[in-house]
Amino acid sequence: MKRNLILGSLLLSMVAFAKDYTQYKSDKLVSAETAKELIETNKNVVVIDVRPEYKFLTGNVEGSYNMWRPDMEPKDKRYGEIGGMRASREEMEAELNKMGVTKDTTLVLIGDGLDEYRLWWILDMYGMENIKLVDGGYAALKDAGVKTKFGKEADEKKGNFKFEATSDKDALATIQEVEGAINNPADVILDTRTKKEFTGEDLKKGAVEKGRIPGSVWIEWTEALNKDKTIKSYDELVTLFNQKGVTADKEILPYCQSAVRSAHTTFVLKELLGYPTVKNYDGSWIEWSYAAKDGKVKLETGE
Repeated sequence: MKRNLILGSLLLSMVAFAKDYTQYKSDKLVSAETAKELIETNKNVVVIDVRPEYKFLTGNVEGSYNMWRPDMEPKDKRYGEIGGMRASREEMEAELNKMGVTKDTTLVLIGDGLDEYRLWWILDMYGMENIKLVDGGYAALKDAGVKTKFGKEADEKKGNFKFEATSDKDALATIQEVEGAINNPADVILDTRTKKEFTGEDLKKGAVEKGRIPGSVWIEWTEALNKDKTIKSYDELVTLFNQKGVTADKEILPYCQSAVRSAHTTFVLKELLGYPTVKNYDGSWIEWSYAAKDGKVKLETGE
């Protein structure tokens, strides 16, 4: 029995190691080993750790910077009661320039396998290209042997990064667009929350009504993950989404509670599977629930 368990563990390790990243449609997702080499050999790399500060302080990559959800959100109440919305271009530029980022910098994003994809979505929406995300996050990078330490982030620097003037429309879905996609065969509204959120059994903090957007297709964001929080292979992802009708010929509008989990799904569809039109709904269920309470939009509950 013990011998079988050991053999099973070895086989799982071999499968993970043999994963072919070249099958994905972009090079944004990298293995922990590739990221380690990039960090150690490229002087113009900035590592951003997207975890809560308490986790960062108890172990982080040497020379890295820490960002968490408030750092990616507006510094005022421009979205009213709708929490967790995206920061502006200028606010994100200010955060990056504290890290010494320039137009030639490559960002390496790590975390617990979720919030770094939210940061990717915001930066990608504003036009930043030089971004790598570490498959498996901080834990995988640590296991790969990257130098780590305890304590605060690297010293603040002065960068000169500025986003180019591009449109946000190709990456961002508004509540009006989502409402217009209901019952439209050319669109898929994709709910990436838990099953209980989807059916209306659970209500998370921030929202005021239970349920889902009418006509939503449900694929929880975790379905794209292996047990070790790395992302599944290209072929597995194709099967996962195709069997639910989430196909590349349609416009996909992912959402969750506040567009964090749906940002992960947006990355998977856009960068790994090469879907041409994927728009993350930033307001997500929080915004929709307020509109539903006011009678401006409808919702569904149940199976």
